[in-house]
Amino acid sequence: MLSISSALRDDPRFGMQRLSLDVNGPMSRMPINRRASFDAERDGGLVRRKAPSMSPGRGIMSPAHQVFRPAAVRPQYNQVHALILTWSFHDLKTAPYTAQPDPDYISLEDETRRLRDTLRSYGYHVHEFLIPMVRSVEQLQSRLRQFCRYAADDTLLMVYYHGHGSLDDDNELVFSSHEHPDDPDWSAAAAADLYEALMTGDPYAHSRSAQVSQLLKKYERYRPVAEVKWDDIRTAVLGAPCDMLLVLDCCAAGGANLGHASWQPPPSAEGYTKHLFAACGFESSTSDDMTAALCDVLDEWVPPSPTPPASQQLVQQQQQQDGRQRSRSRDARAAPFLTTKRLHQIVEDRLQKDSAGSQPIFKQLLPLDPEQYITLPNLLVLQQQRQRDREVEWAHAVDAAKRRGYILA
Repeated sequence: MLSISSALRDDPRFGMQRLSLDVNGPMSRMPINRRASFDAERDGGLVRRKAPSMSPGRGIMSPAHQVFRPAAVRPQYNQVHALILTWSFHDLKTAPYTAQPDPDYISLEDETRRLRDTLRSYGYHVHEFLIPMVRSVEQLQSRLRQFCRYAADDTLLMVYYHGHGSLDDDNELVFSSHEHPDDPDWSAAAAADLYEALMTGDPYAHSRSAQVSQLLKKYERYRPVAEVKWDDIRTAVLGAPCDMLLVLDCCAAGGANLGHASWQPPPSAEGYTKHLFAACGFESSTSDDMTAALCDVLDEWVPPSPTPPASQQLVQQQQQQDGRQRSRSRDARAAPFLTTKRLHQIVEDRLQKDSAGSQPIFKQLLPLDPEQYITLPNLLVLQQQRQRDREVEWAHAVDAAKRRGYILA
């Protein structure tokens, strides 16, 4: 025999509630042109609110013990898909050619691996794409369209780019694969080592062939630079019919916030929230520390334990029954999910404390008004909590059945 709280918690109607910014914290909001699927029901084209006793996060009375128990707190999203973008060839976070790398040297590939592991530890679906050097725009557009097929009301999409970024003559943000070397000492040393490898040793030795091949890769930095303009992928990203978090760890990343005279969001994007988390402003450079700081914050962040929005009388009844007083601090009333705006604040404080030199910015790209939340729930922790809740509810149900004689001890 399952309790009422277990039945309510498993009801698919009690999904996530949309959140908008309010002085008292996140409150539910109604999308403009999509079904209100999480805290209301549609009846004949009209929106009908659910009964207050059935709202997510409220306390419910368990028939087993007739005591107040908080209902499960619902996340804003049931699933999160993240697409990590880097170039198939790059010159960022590479070991210096003319000197040994530092002991704490971390390559861009290592940084990508850590970002992938961190996001997966939150229960997110992580996808990766190496932007090719040939037909870069077309292939990236195709990959973004494919990625946006995961769009849904209960899904958050995250596009994460780290690489080169700059503004062109028209003040348009441009993503690029690499830069041509401008250090003559670097070029001279590379040429000397390549000449020595070609002129010495056994020409048929495998080790020599591998050495020459490795040295030739240094000269790939002189190959034509591949570029993708933000305007080429703006619609693919901001037009997704779901909430979107765009993270740009590159120079001039704030350029994604610059308006375009002829661009308008497509109708499919109406009612959805698009946030920008940029490593720096549109006229600034970054020290390549934001991704590491963001991973540190996500790895260390622990959600607070919220107090359910119940009446004071019910709380006092439970306090009297339990025989102990419980404080209701401001932190305890906070939502147990990390918002993107709060994440930006923590990362910015960490970078300033470490004197990294980066000044990340946060901006809501869509809609222009009002300001709305996007949360980053730890879905693995929530799954574990739900499993524990189910086990507790089942134990209460069995205990009640034993007391009533339905089950013999």
